[in-house]
Amino acid sequence: MKTTFVNWSKIDYEDWEFVGANLIREKEQDRLEQCPHGNESEYYCDECNCYPEDAESDNCPMMNFAYPLNNNPSDEAIERVCKETNCTVVLNVNEDAYYLSLTGGGMDLSQSIALAYIICDGCIDWDMLNDVYISHNLCLSKEEYKLVMTELQRQLEINIANQQRKLEEIKEALK
Repeated sequence: MKTTFVNWSKIDYEDWEFVGANLIREKEQDRLEQCPHGNESEYYCDECNCYPEDAESDNCPMMNFAYPLNNNPSDEAIERVCKETNCTVVLNVNEDAYYLSLTGGGMDLSQSIALAYIICDGCIDWDMLNDVYISHNLCLSKEEYKLVMTELQRQLEINIANQQRKLEEIKEALK
């Protein structure tokens, strides 16, 4: 996996689009416009627990790395990533390529990144397999942790089988 260093506090906003943050803000804004408490023209509603600007800022990248996705995620996948993980989705406009980026820090978020990859790409990035923390769930629910560990096991078994096959081919070539 080729991570990209991005200083989010000094980026050129013409180069990057905060797809996840924008999508979540729009969804929250739509919810606010349906406010039954008369706050549909306001910036927030305490009674509805609806805060579009906060939802947007909570889903902006914080950590200075971007992790490339293999696919263009659907709006549903982007929304799930933002709501279920500590990641967001950003778009590099110049490359027309989507990336994951962390929205929080202070702990090992490798499980959250792995879950975000599963949501967007259907599997964990191969280069990340050895970096996913496995001892216990850090930032995921038990169900999400089990999903990540099951996918990690599946991919590692494939990787091991491929390496064993390659090792046999090398042994044969050396005879």
